[in-house]
Amino acid sequence: LVDVGEVVRSAIERAGKAFPGQPVTTSLARDLPYMRCDANLLEQVLFNLLDNAQKYGGGGRAIVHARPEGASVLVSVTDEGPGIKPADLERVFEKFYRGGRADGRRAGTGLGLSISRGLIEAMGGKIWAESPAVKRRGARIVVSMPAVEAREIAKAAS
Repeated sequence: LVDVGEVVRSAIERAGKAFPGQPVTTSLARDLPYMRCDANLLEQVLFNLLDNAQKYGGGGRAIVHARPEGASVLVSVTDEGPGIKPADLERVFEKFYRGGRADGRRAGTGLGLSISRGLIEAMGGKIWAESPAVKRRGARIVVSMPAVEAREIAKAAS
């Protein structure tokens, strides 16, 4: 059972060491349910998303948001960059696909989102891209993982 808030904080701390100039804002809903997944793999996915926000976000802040929705927990990372073209919203998850950085240069190896999708789907979740995200700009990558019901937590504790 994974505490989403702890994983988010750990990923942000790691990103802060790797990208000390990137501001990150968090918005975590109160009473987030636990998720059944691998905490280390989820942290790696969130780090990959923060890495993308740093590369493609145009120097703006990254926003990490987590909230319950139905039987799932949604965790998203949003940047304030130029966004992703509608035709590329699915392509960004292909191996070796690289979009242009905010300054027009290509960045990275094009594997981060492909690996992230593989990890999330292997843990029973979904991941997708949305753009524009905020004020007709930016990109948002959303991870949806099944929430653990309270009775499952009680059963695991006994």
